[in-house]
Amino acid sequence: MIGFGNWMQRLTISWLVLDQTGSVFLTALSFAIRSAPNLVFGPMGGAIADRYSRRKVLMLTAGLKASIAIGIWLLVLQDDVLIWGLMALVALAGITASFELPASQALAVDVVGRRNAANGVAMLSVASRAVGAAGALTGGLLIESLGASPVFFLGGLAFAIGGFFVSRVVVDQPKQDSSRAGQGIWGLFGNTIGGLKVLFGIPVVATLLAFAMVVEILGFTYQSVMPSLAEDVLGVGAVGLGALTAMAAIGGLAGSVIITALSDYGRKGLLALGIIFIYGAGLIALGVSDIFPLSLLIVFTVGTMASSFDALQWTMLMANVPDDMRGTAMGGWIFAIGFGWAGSLELGVLAEVYSVGWALSVNGIGLLILGFIALFFARGLRRI
Repeated sequence: MIGFGNWMQRLTISWLVLDQTGSVFLTALSFAIRSAPNLVFGPMGGAIADRYSRRKVLMLTAGLKASIAIGIWLLVLQDDVLIWGLMALVALAGITASFELPASQALAVDVVGRRNAANGVAMLSVASRAVGAAGALTGGLLIESLGASPVFFLGGLAFAIGGFFVSRVVVDQPKQDSSRAGQGIWGLFGNTIGGLKVLFGIPVVATLLAFAMVVEILGFTYQSVMPSLAEDVLGVGAVGLGALTAMAAIGGLAGSVIITALSDYGRKGLLALGIIFIYGAGLIALGVSDIFPLSLLIVFTVGTMASSFDALQWTMLMANVPDDMRGTAMGGWIFAIGFGWAGSLELGVLAEVYSVGWALSVNGIGLLILGFIALFFARGLRRI
């Protein structure tokens, strides 16, 4: 239910900003504001996931997200939506997500065990993408039929229900290093910085995090211009945006299933590079397509590659860090993908000045270049 609320709310916020302002850049900015807090709070969220009950962290973040959704609902009920007030609430949602993701990923591994980490992470991804598809379709249909405000109320309800379900999870969390127990806020901050230093001191992990940062900037930010793609290029409105976003989520589900099936494949680094090449080609194709059914198929492919790459990253990270640093590792990954705000702004500027198609094609070409650079120069990645 938390994933349902996340996807539905993200789609509706982006559509609302485009509808109120007509600006592709401000729409992309809403994505940037949501992801930017990861730079600061992502590593701290990872440290908290290693120090405290991951189940309780998720219960707290679900409650906060429900409150934020209700706040946005009340704001949207006003005759004139205050865009910058909306952006402030989006930033709060981004901060909350920085604590939610490392706890959820680490909890998934707690549930299934380290030996089944790949399958556990992939199963979590499958579940989140499946409910994400439902959330996107529901959001698009509700916007078209009732307007944006009911979507946020329903999102708040979804977060509350999700928090209740999390409260029923019973699992043994690995004990942390006793030297890190009982520390105060400054100890937590120091532990966060120390954890990042440890992560970047592991060559394989440092390579994975650097790779994740660049792929996030060039690849995952494509959704920041999807509202304009749906409205201005394809002319399919909010329902079409919901369908496009749902296809990305369904593609994500397919990617998770594929990675689960390939969990025993020994050359995961090379597999990741192959995914990057298809990912880049998909973005270029999306940039030149003006046919809605074809765009749905392309978005499905792009979503499949995005999810596959994510699942591979998580699996490779978890396999190269100690058990009691899984949350810290996810915090480091969230820190890396926090640079996605730069990609959202870059896409927004290119789309505003030139066109959405041109912006997507430029980023697709960038991914192809990254793939070739990694293929010839990143030996550590190829050997994972």
